[in-house]
Amino acid sequence: MGKYGFTKFSSFLIRHAFAIVALGLVVSAFGANFTVHLFKNLRTEIEELLPTKARSILDLGEVKNRLESISKLDILVLSNHPKESKQFVIDFAHRIEKLPKEISSGVEYKIDQELKFFNQRKSLFIEKEDLNRIKAYIRKRIEYEKALANPLTLILNRNIPEPHFDYKKIRKKYNAEASEYAQFPDGFYASNDGKMRVILVNLPGSAAGMTGSKNLRDAVAGILAQMDSKKYAPDIEVEFTGGVEELIEEHEALVEDLLFSTVVVSILVGLAMILYFKSIVGTFSLIAGLTVGILCTFGVGYFLVGYLNANSAFMGSIIIGNGINFGIILLARFMEERRRHRGTLRSIHIALNKTWPATIVAAAAAGLSYGSLMLCSSRGFNQFGVLGFTGMAFCWIASYTVLPAILVCFYRAGFFRRTPHTSSHWFTNSIANLIQKFPKTILLFTSMLTLMSIFSLQKLNSNMIETDLDKLRSRKSIVSGSLHWGGYVDQIFKRYIAPVVILPKSKEEVREIASEVRKIQQQEGKSSLIAKVSSIEDFVPSEQKEKIRLLKQIDGMLSKSIWFQLTPEQRLLASELLAKESLKTFGDSDLPELVKSKFRERNGSIGNMVLVEPILSPELQKSENLSHFINSIRFASDKIKPNTAVAGTLPVIADLFSAIIQDGKKATVFALVAVFLLIILLFRNVLVIAQCSFALILGVLWLFGFILIFDQKINFLNFVAISITCGIGVDYGINIFRRYQLEKNLGILSSVRQTGGAVMLASFTTVTGYGSLLMASNQAFVSFGRLAIVGEFTCVFAAIISLPTLFWFVSNHQKPLIMQPRGLSRVQRRHQPLSVAHRIDGSIEETRNT
Repeated sequence: MGKYGFTKFSSFLIRHAFAIVALGLVVSAFGANFTVHLFKNLRTEIEELLPTKARSILDLGEVKNRLESISKLDILVLSNHPKESKQFVIDFAHRIEKLPKEISSGVEYKIDQELKFFNQRKSLFIEKEDLNRIKAYIRKRIEYEKALANPLTLILNRNIPEPHFDYKKIRKKYNAEASEYAQFPDGFYASNDGKMRVILVNLPGSAAGMTGSKNLRDAVAGILAQMDSKKYAPDIEVEFTGGVEELIEEHEALVEDLLFSTVVVSILVGLAMILYFKSIVGTFSLIAGLTVGILCTFGVGYFLVGYLNANSAFMGSIIIGNGINFGIILLARFMEERRRHRGTLRSIHIALNKTWPATIVAAAAAGLSYGSLMLCSSRGFNQFGVLGFTGMAFCWIASYTVLPAILVCFYRAGFFRRTPHTSSHWFTNSIANLIQKFPKTILLFTSMLTLMSIFSLQKLNSNMIETDLDKLRSRKSIVSGSLHWGGYVDQIFKRYIAPVVILPKSKEEVREIASEVRKIQQQEGKSSLIAKVSSIEDFVPSEQKEKIRLLKQIDGMLSKSIWFQLTPEQRLLASELLAKESLKTFGDSDLPELVKSKFRERNGSIGNMVLVEPILSPELQKSENLSHFINSIRFASDKIKPNTAVAGTLPVIADLFSAIIQDGKKATVFALVAVFLLIILLFRNVLVIAQCSFALILGVLWLFGFILIFDQKINFLNFVAISITCGIGVDYGINIFRRYQLEKNLGILSSVRQTGGAVMLASFTTVTGYGSLLMASNQAFVSFGRLAIVGEFTCVFAAIISLPTLFWFVSNHQKPLIMQPRGLSRVQRRHQPLSVAHRIDGSIEETRNT
């Protein structure tokens, strides 16, 4: 919009101020309605951050369609009375088992029957070669005993070697495979001393999500409330953990953080406006205009994104802190003109015409930095970008329509009749004086900071990505919630109880895929992250008929006379080997229900899946190790059948961090290039372009230096701070150097004094929006707030201190130092000649030529 076009627009706006305010109220009412619906539809599941076409999301969808359950509620029971707590667990589990199938799809708390089943048939799990060796040993042993009993052996003095066979070694070999199940006392999920017990409640696949999780947790909590746990033991404690509880806790923490951050930001921003502008009416006008922009943003966002995820949920605080910047610059200029004794309407007109070029560039730059995230495939970043882009657009529009219209309405209602008090600008005066007194020190500090940041860039690598999601959970969950109690569950099971699930289409594919994954496990040896590979065939031994034939032959070889010659220990071993149930074949349908349930699909079929358990090790938290673990499983699966579903939490995490690496580069480069092109197109002045660009480059470079020097991990949330810094960081430089461009004769320090205050206030509101996240419970929010605040400080320091210092130092070494006047005194202004100017509304007003 050209100079004269915007002048006509400002005249139109002032003449129709009441109509614009009324329109703003109507639009806000509709926006508020859809904003409520948008925030109600909050989805905190981590899979909501990935693109719908990501492999892990597609595979997860197939798992949900095929399996009865994909998540659990873990119930941890603590007591120093093992016997009493055991009875409590039995009674509690029996009540949970009566819950409707749409709420709970099964309960696990013991495997005593399963252990009994497999102990009775353990001989069938011995390899045929080992059975042949046992048979050969028994034959040799019988021959040896016969030889010893033969009198000729003594007469001939023959030395017959005694046969040896380490049956204990074979027993240990096969017992080790079942040790993870045999470790539980009495077959109950409990610690060795019985003081910690666990009940696992399966969430139906059809009920996956927040609603189903809450229904299950509430139903279990209701049963617990009905039971008098203290009658079993006075010290019984019951805690919830597991996937279901984690989802609920994170959702509740997120909602609390949203409410808290919004309230804190609103209060602090409002107080800052009042203290700076010293005008309640002006502050109200500013916040009212911002409110219209925010409600329009989320109202339109309801139709653009439909729901909020863990990334986009806190956009309210960010848009408040960032979107208010445009109104601050406009209102600050309005107040400045009023202090110059210009009429209210004239001041509005000047403020609109003088500030819109810089603020629209700043809004466009911030919008493009947010918009760069729209290029990301991840829904978390994409939604963030959509809301941020529309937010900057609507907040700027509201600032240059609703805000001045409200000011006009207040003026016509009798406000703004008095000239406001002169602003002290004490802070920006201090900065200007600091630049004058210590320019070399500031430039030296700037140079050192820049060199350190450049040197740190060599540390850029994939290890910057945070793969340990436990570090991004809510503080409450870590200290006293699900994550805290989940550590006790890990102590009991000593293994990963949420394995990666592979879903082939047939049992033949199951067999081949399991074999391929085991080959990878063997090839990698001790460095392998694969702890165990399971399929239904692991619970149904092969070659059963051949093994039974060998067992019967062994049984036939052990006559009564030989049996009585065995030691008690040997008899026990023989009894285990020749148990009655070991001489009968069994198949999938004969397995215990608990085992079948782990491999059963919704359609009733059993066995078309492979379970891969990773090791419980910190090594899995490294991004390259996690990616290797998931990629190796996918490679083995695709080798047999391309695009076989490989699903679970770990594949989702691996894909999420791969998206961060891919999308991060794309979004950051786009944001930088877009902002530079925007500055070039709108200013078309080499000096201003160089000034704004150099300030932005310094700010972003220092931010990377902070990340790398202090080993700050990049996660699925704080990555956004890098792209945002590219757009928001240029805002401050644009306003400073735009003022300098208009008033070159007054010098760069005058621009710092006059505009620096508004710029610092705008930065303060943005920092306040981010700073509220530092007090959040969710540690991902805290990490985002920390990086975003650092980005703010680096960009503000570069725009208001470093670059102005460089300009002032260079200019004062090119020509003699001439102190520029800070402005005319009141006495000087009184003696200025009066001139007649037309008021915007058509009447006449007198202004002084200042």
